[in-house]
Amino acid sequence: MNLQTHAIDGSEGDTAETHARKGGLARVAGWRYPSFLRRVLPLGLKNGLRKLRVRILTPYLTRHLPRNQEFAQSLEDAQATETLSIVVPVHDAPGVTRRCLASLEKYAPKAEIILVDDGSKLEVTRKLLADVSKRNGWRLIRHAEPLGHSAACGAGAAAATRAYLCLLNSDTVVTPWCWRRITQAFEENPEIGVAGPSTSSSANPQTLPLVDFARHALNDSQICAFAGRLLTTGPGDALTDLPWVSGFAFFLRRSLWEQLGGFDRNLPDYSNEVELCSRVLAAGHRVVWVRTSYIHHLGGASYTKALDDESIWARIEAGRDYVAQKRSQT
Repeated sequence: MNLQTHAIDGSEGDTAETHARKGGLARVAGWRYPSFLRRVLPLGLKNGLRKLRVRILTPYLTRHLPRNQEFAQSLEDAQATETLSIVVPVHDAPGVTRRCLASLEKYAPKAEIILVDDGSKLEVTRKLLADVSKRNGWRLIRHAEPLGHSAACGAGAAAATRAYLCLLNSDTVVTPWCWRRITQAFEENPEIGVAGPSTSSSANPQTLPLVDFARHALNDSQICAFAGRLLTTGPGDALTDLPWVSGFAFFLRRSLWEQLGGFDRNLPDYSNEVELCSRVLAAGHRVVWVRTSYIHHLGGASYTKALDDESIWARIEAGRDYVAQKRSQT
């Protein structure tokens, strides 16, 4: 892998100036509004400030990332996909879905890939899924009406045959090196039940703050370049235990999914991974973040396109309340 060792945060040496610049960018990228400001600032103003930060930070975040470089996948990384059943629930959003499936065609050559069309209404989406599944010999499951993320994942998982499941959102971009670190974690640590990669957008520590703000500006070449550099500049301890990993790219042992019955049927989407991880931990398994694996997540660009902001927040709150109530009863 012929990659320079520059990190995305611009670290080029051990000088005090470099570290100061790196730390300053990290603090700016990782800054969040205090809770009282989130309550009082108009949504338009908050969005405007966010766009301004993106405009300022993006040149720094992308200056060492090539826009037109091709990245070859090693034989070992390609073979790592042999043990994976990758389930992709889709509900329209054909633009991001096309990008996701193109990355799978390129970097998941030996995986069992199962597409679940969860009631897509757009002809362009239905044709895209039909064409790509026929071209690659992937399985396509269709729902006449949308049943929700949990049900779509369940339908795909029921058709899976490989040792490990990857429940993958359709607004993601996979990278050449994302699979092997996770399958190795499962194979070398029998106590691990669930794993997830680093990313650009999640509601937990898996998000890398500096790439979060540039996630919509990066093209696929830049995403792969960042993923490659993470292998050489990432943390020494590649596994971090978490209470839950984000559902955008949710890896788990298929036998464990079947043992626990998959996602709770009372959670059609939000918090389904949180609730399942709590049962995984209660069963004595580990839930880990594989920090040197990277899958890009655009965030809010697939299922959420069918809902307005008010509906999304209502579902988020309902999911959190249900999980909290269920925990209080155990």
